[in-house]
Amino acid sequence: MVERSLSYLDNIKLDSLKGFGEKRYSNLKKSNLSSITDLIRFYPRKHIDRSKIKKINQIDQSDIEKEVTMIGTINNVSVFTTKSRLRITTLSIKDSTGLVKAKWFGPQYIESRFKEGEDVALSGKPEIKKTGSIEFKNPTIEKFADIDELSETGSLIPIYPKVDGVSSGVIRKAIKDALSIIDTHKEEFEPGINDMLPYEVVDKNSIFSRTESFKSIHFPKTIEEFQKARERLALDEFIYLRSIFENLKSEFQNKNKGPKYSFENSLIDTFVTDLPFKLTASQTKAYKEILEDLKNDYPMKRLLQGDVGSGKTVVAAISIYAVINSGYQVVLMAPTEVLAEQHLNSLNAFLKNSDVEINFLTSSVKDRSQVMKNISDGKPGLYIGTHALIQDKVFFSNLGFVIIDEQQRFGVDQRKKLISDSEITPDQLVMTATPIPRTTALSIYGDLEISSINELPPGRKPIVSHLFSGLKKDNEKVFEKCSKHLDDNSQIFVVCPYIEESESSDIQAAEKVFLEYSKKFADYKVVLLHGKMSYEEKENIMRSMQDGSIDILVSTVVIEVGIDIPNASLMIIESAERFGLNQLHQLRGRVGRGEKQSECIFHITNKKSLSTISEEGVKRLEAISTLSDGFKLSEIDLEIRGEGKVTGKNQSGRSDLKIADLRFDYGLLIQSKEIYDDINTLNSSNKVFEEAKLLFPNYFQADGTT
Repeated sequence: MVERSLSYLDNIKLDSLKGFGEKRYSNLKKSNLSSITDLIRFYPRKHIDRSKIKKINQIDQSDIEKEVTMIGTINNVSVFTTKSRLRITTLSIKDSTGLVKAKWFGPQYIESRFKEGEDVALSGKPEIKKTGSIEFKNPTIEKFADIDELSETGSLIPIYPKVDGVSSGVIRKAIKDALSIIDTHKEEFEPGINDMLPYEVVDKNSIFSRTESFKSIHFPKTIEEFQKARERLALDEFIYLRSIFENLKSEFQNKNKGPKYSFENSLIDTFVTDLPFKLTASQTKAYKEILEDLKNDYPMKRLLQGDVGSGKTVVAAISIYAVINSGYQVVLMAPTEVLAEQHLNSLNAFLKNSDVEINFLTSSVKDRSQVMKNISDGKPGLYIGTHALIQDKVFFSNLGFVIIDEQQRFGVDQRKKLISDSEITPDQLVMTATPIPRTTALSIYGDLEISSINELPPGRKPIVSHLFSGLKKDNEKVFEKCSKHLDDNSQIFVVCPYIEESESSDIQAAEKVFLEYSKKFADYKVVLLHGKMSYEEKENIMRSMQDGSIDILVSTVVIEVGIDIPNASLMIIESAERFGLNQLHQLRGRVGRGEKQSECIFHITNKKSLSTISEEGVKRLEAISTLSDGFKLSEIDLEIRGEGKVTGKNQSGRSDLKIADLRFDYGLLIQSKEIYDDINTLNSSNKVFEEAKLLFPNYFQADGTT
């Protein structure tokens, strides 16, 4: 005999359950609930505690503000209609210690469902009259033959996410019925749900069995029992992720052959020694991790993340040097021409003493014949550019290494275009300046190895942050700061969330702010930049900012990533409470790139202060104005925003997590690795992967993260 598996239960549709007709079944399917597996994995969002059952004579004044559950027998049923046609149904209910009255107002037809002599459980807030009599108004009531039948009273009652057309009570009953059927003998099945974890693993880790977990997540006897069930089911989800990513990695490595390099360690050591500065410990660790990956027979897939200004480009330069010295081409693709030019300038400086040839290809490069010839001939060298590198006429014949900067700015198909033209699969390095919380990185980028640069190069001055309200006195302080930086021949960024003023919004629009600064600083060059401008207009403005001909640039968030203006020493973020925490951190990182002391002002919307903005807005502004570590800020951002908003389908299109919470379950995430290793040792990983494919379909809709 065998236990029912989740795969077997997934083939039993909900319309086979009693009480689930065509209309209810249709409503459930709209909420992605179609099978028994879907139903038992439809976890409650909370529980109401109706477990404390009292005798009638135990109910006193201390109970009037909380819910009380009592059990008794219906003594009398009456219905009364007032002159205003309000229908009132009253049940008198007694137990061995006394009598209470329960009243329902409106057409609920309680009298047709409950009769004299029936045993019932009642839950609600009691009213104690001056005479000492007790009344309940619109309480929850259910009848029973056996106390175990109760699903609305007498225990911790699960409350489920809203499903249109289906009440929480109907879902509760359906889940209780399903679990009851699963817990019975039938033909070849013994009671319970087949556990993907071997008994040895469950026993070793002192965790709930799967059957216990599904019962206790819905109908726990105690909060402690609920917590243990939740931990086991969250652990399962992380184990599924481990299984998916290990299989994705294994499949990628088995299917793809990587380039073979012949660089010597001594060559790299000399290159690093000749750099004009000493690398930080985390930069050294990162480049060594990349070089180790490059030595493998299969292609590298690695994420290099580091805070703004942490020195990712020089780490990339070391690996570029190693690959080109082995006779291969290297591509570095950036999302904008300005960013591509910055990489060109930086890498020219890092590679100037080597014989590496650097090619540049963007839409504005007119004479591209030599670059195109070098590409098609397979000439070793570095090719820096934008989307122009993946146009139909561009074919790399000797590509060994692909570096993608800020990969979230490119589509999956665009990223794949770079690596699909050659017989060997190039090594891939993805760089991002948006630090990712370690939990999110493990669950979203689990098929990539991760290198993190978590310290700034020595000598870089920290940016001084200020939090100013939108009240008159603070507004004047903002202009005083501007005057001080302009007097020092420095440039200023002013960033706003919207382009135009909206009647329904109090957010300061870029156009309004531009006019305000133009008037206030009439002797200076003030320019407006926004997303509705053409690509050429935006590029020209950024070049003017780079060459110092603009004093104040008023902009929307188009300048968020990667703009490097060493002479810009003041960043003002208007309506700062409306930006996300990571976005605020990225914007702040646009200054502090030169020798001057830089400052960033987080300026609340005009006429508002901390006391008049949302609680989340206050948390974000307090965090950004006191912390400069992007990794710490990303963890706080995760806590504020919630796991769903970080990994939900709206953002990544990839999350199937139903109960694991990336904000609070890091310990379980780590434990899942240990358990997965044990599962591998016991040769049970195939079983886990089969379930993972069933329960985490979104992770198989795209071929990995790059």
